[in-house]
Amino acid sequence: MSTPPAEDIAAALVAARSEGRSLTRFPGVVPASMAQAYQIQDLAMSRWQDKLVGWKIGYIPADRRTPGSPDRLVGPIWAQQCHHGEEQGSPVEVGIFTSGFAAVEAELVIRLGEDLPDHHRDGWTAEEAAGLEQHLLLGIEVASSPIPDINALGPTVIAADFGNNNGLVLGSVLADRPGGAAIQLACYVDEHFVGEGSAENLPGGIHHGLATALNILAGRGRPVRAGMVFATGAITGIHPIRSGQHCRVDEQGGPSVELRTADAHTLARS
Repeated sequence: MSTPPAEDIAAALVAARSEGRSLTRFPGVVPASMAQAYQIQDLAMSRWQDKLVGWKIGYIPADRRTPGSPDRLVGPIWAQQCHHGEEQGSPVEVGIFTSGFAAVEAELVIRLGEDLPDHHRDGWTAEEAAGLEQHLLLGIEVASSPIPDINALGPTVIAADFGNNNGLVLGSVLADRPGGAAIQLACYVDEHFVGEGSAENLPGGIHHGLATALNILAGRGRPVRAGMVFATGAITGIHPIRSGQHCRVDEQGGPSVELRTADAHTLARS
């Protein structure tokens, strides 16, 4: 039996996500490199019928990447899956793959206020990324995939499948604090405390992550425009969640953002 080409893998991932159903395994051979993974991601993105509004940024541990390669990966965030929690009178409902992988992550989200040049000399640095026009928002990422063991399969599978992202809920703009280091977040699932932390939990900080993401996107020919959001990484950890559960993230002494999960298959049929 021949190995499914990248186009077939992308089609299988998009079909599962569109229908809100889970898969028993990755639909092909695990990509051998991040370049192969982003090829699948690009093909899947070309099939997805929605507007791109931003990117999730995920950390890649040193033992899961080749020496000298980026320590972050990126996955698309789509308009219909990017929710503004502060505009809701009740928790935002976000779909998860109930037989796949599902977790929530407390996030600091950067919303850029300017278009970026398509080419930037030798690449973005953390200092340059920090100097861009931007706002910092409270957020919750829904990390969910049709593939149950996506994280165990590694960063190439995560990148291929939209970065293991199935939604982002945005909260209020936070006070201007360099790098977000002083902002303390706490995460609760069904009112049970599950974790706390700050941007110091992210290796290199949020602007190192942003700069790395911008360089990855530039290398892929992906433009970055004003208004795009970047979920910078799991501040308090990766917290498993089931359909029907509630998640709330609090800034210490500040605002909160919340969501409730639902079966993505049920939402897709409604």
